[in-house]
Amino acid sequence: MIIGVIPARYASTRFPGKLLADLHGKPVLQWTWEQACKAESLDKVVIAAGDEKIANAATRLGVEVVEVFKDYASGSDRIADAVQQLETSGDSFDIVVNIQGDEPLLNPEHIDLAVKRLQSDSEAGVTTLIAPIDEERQFYELSLVKAVIDKKGHALYFSRAPIPFVTEFTSCSAYKHIGLYVYRRQVLTDFVNWQACELEKLEKLEQLRLLYHDVTIATVIVESSGVGVDTEDDLMIVQRILKSN
Repeated sequence: MIIGVIPARYASTRFPGKLLADLHGKPVLQWTWEQACKAESLDKVVIAAGDEKIANAATRLGVEVVEVFKDYASGSDRIADAVQQLETSGDSFDIVVNIQGDEPLLNPEHIDLAVKRLQSDSEAGVTTLIAPIDEERQFYELSLVKAVIDKKGHALYFSRAPIPFVTEFTSCSAYKHIGLYVYRRQVLTDFVNWQACELEKLEKLEQLRLLYHDVTIATVIVESSGVGVDTEDDLMIVQRILKSN
């Protein structure tokens, strides 16, 4: 069984309450959940609520909610707790998909592609998405995570720094990482039980913990990552996109 889990908290450093912000008559979180439910590969989609505000809002929307109110360091920890609670109730999962709650323009086909890649790649313990960086400005933005891959499409490294080093930037020079993860069930358990490694602490990128422990991360190249809602300006951009469509 394959489950999609959306970790969600009301708190946010740059835009508190963004997941419940109104977006054309619906909360951002509802848009994300509805898009995730369109993925053909998912047997179940739940919200791992980090607080009562999110839990109550999701329940009112008719979404299946798992309450995970502990103060976890990452969304992956919250997801692992939610999955364990569901399994205690009798469910069983082979694959777990980590879906960011602030992605109202999420493409469900991207979820299906990432799941299919994991199912077809026996070497991989995790799959994730990357997209070509088409603007030189983005290449040097520290907030944008870059990825370097090998000939099999397996991740070699992730960094906030502009990697690989290039003397002249072109649209095929580098990839940006898109924060959707597809885990084999046991790998997710191992991941949250491992201590954060030094590289992870330095870069503030939890996926480096997987590489440190020799977990193969297979990537899927997609054309576009859409627009996530990290700030109020992002919300306005998404509103314009939805209106134009």
